[in-house]
Amino acid sequence: MRQSIIALASILTFSTVAAEPEQDELKFGLGGALITQDEGYKDVGSETQFVPAIAIEYGDFRLLGPYASYTFFKTERFELAATGMLRLDGYEQDDSDVFQGMDDRDMSFDFGLEAEIDTDFGEFGIKYTQDVSNTHDGYEATLSYGIPLRVEKGRIVPYIAASFSSEDLANYYYGVKASEATADRSFYQVDSATNFEIGVQSDWFFGKNHMIKADASYTSFDSTIKDSPLVDKSGTFQILLGYVYVF
Repeated sequence: MRQSIIALASILTFSTVAAEPEQDELKFGLGGALITQDEGYKDVGSETQFVPAIAIEYGDFRLLGPYASYTFFKTERFELAATGMLRLDGYEQDDSDVFQGMDDRDMSFDFGLEAEIDTDFGEFGIKYTQDVSNTHDGYEATLSYGIPLRVEKGRIVPYIAASFSSEDLANYYYGVKASEATADRSFYQVDSATNFEIGVQSDWFFGKNHMIKADASYTSFDSTIKDSPLVDKSGTFQILLGYVYVF
C-alpha cells in the first residue's frame, strides 16, 4: 500500500528545521523514518515501512520529496505559499483480496495554496489542493490548529485538523464502481467527506545537524467512508519515528 501524502509531508518537513543559516543559503537534509499506520481498508491491517527523506531549501522555495512549495507572501505572522504535491494514496489489486477485480487507484499530482497564521494562542493553517493530473479530478480543503510548546532541545505541537474531500476525490479512493461490484462487494458511491484528525508532533534537536522526530495521530473517517464495503474501521492511526541530518 502506498503511503499517504500526510505521512510523507510529516517526515520531510523536519529536514530543514535544525539548521538556521541565512535565508538565501542552500540547505540540504538527508534522513529517513519508520512509519506504522493502518489505512482502514479491509484485510490490510497495520503496516510498518521505512521511508527515506531528501529535502532541499533555498530562500522561499522548498522541495521536500513529493512536496514542493514557494512562499510568495510573508509577514511576521502570516505566510502564503503555492504548493504542489504527489498524493500517494491508493492501492493495487494485490494489496488485499478485497481489491481483486478492481481497477488500481493511482497517485495524483495536486496543486494549490497554503496559508499559515501565527497568533498569540496558537498556529492556524489553511490549505487547498486540486488534482491537476486528471486522476481523481477532485479537491481537498484542510483547516488545522496547533499549539507549539517549546521544551529543552525541541518542541511539541499538539494539533487538531479537519479535512474536506470532494466527492470525486473520496469516491475515487473509497468507492466501488458498478463494473467492480460482486456478490461480496456491492456498488458504492461515496459522497464528499469531512475527516477529523487529532495528534501530536515533536521535534528534538541535537546540535546544528541532528534531529529526531516523533509523531502520533488518529484520523476519524466521515460516515460516508466508514460505510464503504472496502473499509472495516472507523479511522486510521499513524506513528512516526524519524531522523534527519542537515548538511
